[in-house]
Amino acid sequence: MILTKLLGELLVKKNMVTQQQVNEALKESGDNGDMLGKILVNRGLIKEIDLLKVLAEQFNLPFHLHLKEVHISTDAIKAVPAKFVQHYGFMPISLEGSVLTVAVYNPMDIWLAENIKLNLGFAVKKVLATRREVEIAIHKYYGAVAGTVDKIMEGKVSAGTKLIKDESVEDIEKNADEASVIKLVNQIITEAIKMQATDIHIEIYVDKVVLRYRIDGVLREMKMPQDAYYIEPAIVSRIKIMCHLDVVEHRVPQDGRAKVRLLDGQEVDLRVSILQGYFGENVVIRILPSHVLLDLDKIGFLPQDLDTINKLIQKPNGIILITGPTGSGKTTTLYTCLTRLNRKEVKIISIEDPVEYAIEGITQIHVNPKVGLTFASALRSVLRHDPDIMMIGEIRDSETADLAIRSSLTGHLVFSTLHTNDSATGIARLMDMGIQPYLLASSVEAIIAQRLVRLLCLQCRGKGCEACSETGFKGRRAIYEIMTIDDDIRNLIIEHKSAQEIKAKAREKGMRTLMENGMLLVEQGLTSKEEILRVVELE
Repeated sequence: MILTKLLGELLVKKNMVTQQQVNEALKESGDNGDMLGKILVNRGLIKEIDLLKVLAEQFNLPFHLHLKEVHISTDAIKAVPAKFVQHYGFMPISLEGSVLTVAVYNPMDIWLAENIKLNLGFAVKKVLATRREVEIAIHKYYGAVAGTVDKIMEGKVSAGTKLIKDESVEDIEKNADEASVIKLVNQIITEAIKMQATDIHIEIYVDKVVLRYRIDGVLREMKMPQDAYYIEPAIVSRIKIMCHLDVVEHRVPQDGRAKVRLLDGQEVDLRVSILQGYFGENVVIRILPSHVLLDLDKIGFLPQDLDTINKLIQKPNGIILITGPTGSGKTTTLYTCLTRLNRKEVKIISIEDPVEYAIEGITQIHVNPKVGLTFASALRSVLRHDPDIMMIGEIRDSETADLAIRSSLTGHLVFSTLHTNDSATGIARLMDMGIQPYLLASSVEAIIAQRLVRLLCLQCRGKGCEACSETGFKGRRAIYEIMTIDDDIRNLIIEHKSAQEIKAKAREKGMRTLMENGMLLVEQGLTSKEEILRVVELE
């Protein structure tokens, strides 16, 4: 209480708060036990950084505004368990002999040094940093789940006993604290959603578990404690239970789905794939927001290209193809086009593998090859349901390609995707599937090639900061090339000309390539040349 009073007097002396404000805060402190400084910050009377500067002066402690500029000792991190760090809210900085230097945001916590001395045997030297800086450092060097893993491992082994990974589900469920494993899996998923990841990868190797998130199209490894290796089967079992999969099956791949709700009420769909690797089962979780804004104006098309797209999707029949590798945003663009066309007077049916976003007003069919429901067989049935517009998730074989072509020729507008590098190669791919050139020329209205490129972080413009996790990039945008099939290109297709000749003709007629569209973003300062070269092959 004496220290608190001295702090209040110091703040008043520096004209940072009034005596009345201090008195009111002291009264609240007496009622609920909160520290004076915390109350003043919560009331907006003083900024945390200004408070810490005063506390640094009062306690004669160094103050570090940015912990990322401070060298963090590996020895210090190894010496302090994650559960201890996360429970008390401090960050180990260095270890010299028996003296542990720690960054704290509350220098008035008199029990911290005593508990470190009692439990770890170190004398404590404090430096000050903001709560946010300490939390970021803990997350960076320990990971979001390390404390939970430590708690699960408590009591599992006595000193000097070697841990062995237990492969049997029954023993795992007996030995592991189920609630803790549930919490661990929830933390992994929640952290990924907070970081706007699209995929979670949990991989098991000879003596460790690797956790990676795909953020803005690039995999980023997260901190995972070594001990997670011993409970990896329990983690996989929990994920299987969430998806109603066979917990005791380890030999064959399994796919499932789950829906989770976050504390803020946001619902997210999870698409889970489990695959047996050499050292154990590996998991990939695709994160799909239940409610996604599908707005054609927000994809990234230039105004004149957006006009072209709008005219194309209003055609009464024909095929519109979107090409690109996995993860290039093809499905999202397709859904966005269908959403714009979704009206009560129009019947739209989609055939997908799997259905990623549920859209009211569109009949969506999930293919299931195990029971004979392939793209081709589903397409035959769909034609008997009197559709105006059809979406085929992907043209994978000649049968599906032939049915799609013939559907477009009988008065339907058909959307689909192909895995090709650019627009012109889409024509060659369909010919390779056995489609006659004259059929292609008379049915395909346009082929759009697409990629997703990372955008420079608006806060640091590529230098790396807290907002972009030091990557320099935050968010993505589509780049594309739109090849509309006019009479000149139709003649080239009928003459069986090469993809290079078709692309050259399209460029003569004004088509901008993926590279050219990407460089427009570079000129606008939205991304970097290196990012465009990473995503687009050199022409």
